[in-house]
Amino acid sequence: MAESEKIEIALKVSSRVITLMIHPEMEPYFRKAANLVNRRIDTFTKNFSGGEMDTWDFLITVAIEGMVESQKNQDKYKLLQQSLNSRLDDIEQRFTLLG
Repeated sequence: MAESEKIEIALKVSSRVITLMIHPEMEPYFRKAANLVNRRIDTFTKNFSGGEMDTWDFLITVAIEGMVESQKNQDKYKLLQQSLNSRLDDIEQRFTLLG
């Protein structure tokens, strides 16, 4: 998809508005992600306000949590792929024996 096919969206995260150029089909994902980040920041703010953590600390924590979840999902996907490939190989061998 060409750069010219991107759209501009504005997302409010914490107290800042961030403008991004994205492909239109990705907009719901970006909006949902911004919403999740805002909810996590709200949770941290309620649980840890008055301490040494500031908004940047909360944002960094949310970013790290998001990356951890992404890594876990990638690992699960790889295991699922391996399991599926193993099962497909098994099925292929069974058909070869029958043939």
